Parts: sequence; structure tokens; C-alpha cells
Amino acid sequence: KVKGMRCTQILEKADPHTWADNYLCVPKKSSLKLKWNSAGKINGKACIQWREPADPHTWHDNWLCKDNFKPDGCAEWPQDFRWSNAGIPSGYDCVQIKEPAEPSGHTWNDNFFCWRDIRETPGFRWSHAGPVNGMKCTRILETADPHTWTDNYLCVPKYSHLNMAWNSARKIPGKACMRWVEPADPHTWKDNWLCN
Repeated sequence: KVKGMRCTQILEKADPHTWADNYLCVPKKSSLKLKWNSAGKINGKACIQWREPADPHTWHDNWLCKDNFKPDGCAEWPQDFRWSNAGIPSGYDCVQIKEPAEPSGHTWNDNFFCWRDIRETPGFRWSHAGPVNGMKCTRILETADPHTWTDNYLCVPKYSHLNMAWNSARKIPGKACMRWVEPADPHTWKDNWLCN
């Protein structure tokens, strides 16, 4: 196993060539929950076949499966997404949008950007201290807000079909946009839009 990662054993008992100590690993924060079966698909999960025709030791029925399969596929913009300034809404998974430098009275502690929980997770990550390495990031900038809103980013995996854009004063023409509002913050958080 790889230390510090979440690992799935890739085992083929019929193969004598030391397949008892092989693992496929993902970061602990990964949304992927993998399962392995050396004798067929796992019911109710999304699976891909691992096949090696040249190996005679039953490498024709091995499957890697995804434990958190969502039957409705990828979240679609904008209908599967939602902004909330009052906690996580029912039926949604979310990433918290928070700027620690904001005064508590501006109530950023309960702000979330969300997607329907019947959809695959888009893999969003929020950073209040610069872009996340290895991800595709959009700067969330509000120049009228003095509480360090110059280094905040919303990020998605590089392979994501989402190509987000931000405007702190209006919708972006030609794009589908969603307004981010925080009524308790006096620094013009009523006209900010996330678009795709």
C-alpha cells in the first residue's frame, strides 16, 4: 500500500506471480470509492474490465468498480447547481465558500456552492489562499470587499467539463450564470455571478 492514500487491493488468486501485494491507490480526499472483483462485475456499481489476453491465469473476468456510482451521471450547468447563503440545502452536496478574514457578522460561515446529490460530484475545491495546484481554478474576486477577496479560488479537476468564469458586477453575456449573494455583507455581494 501507499502510505497516506486510500488503496484497493488488486488481487488475482489464480495467478501465481505475486499478485497478493498489488494495490491501486487514490488520495484520501478523492471522491472515488473503488472496489475490486476478480470474478465478475459487482452488482449495482459502475465497473471497467481489466483484461490481459496473453496471461493464462484467468485475467478475463477481473473488474474495477466505482462504489459511489450515481445513476444520473454528471451534474449539468446550471440546473443541477445552487448557491446557498443559509447552510446546506436538502438534496444537495456542497463545497463551503468561506473567507476567514471576513467579520463574523458578515455570516460567511454558512455559505455553500452546491450540486444535486443524485449527480456525480464535480470535484470542486475552495481555496482562500491562492489556486490549488493541479486543478483548473477560477478567481473569485470582489474588489469592493476589503477582507482579502483577492486570493480566493473555486477549482475543479483539470478533466472537468466545466469551464467557470466569474464577474463581480454583472452576468457574462453568452454564458449561463448563477448569482452568489450574501445579504449580511455590505461590500456589494448582491451583483456577483459565477458563469459557465
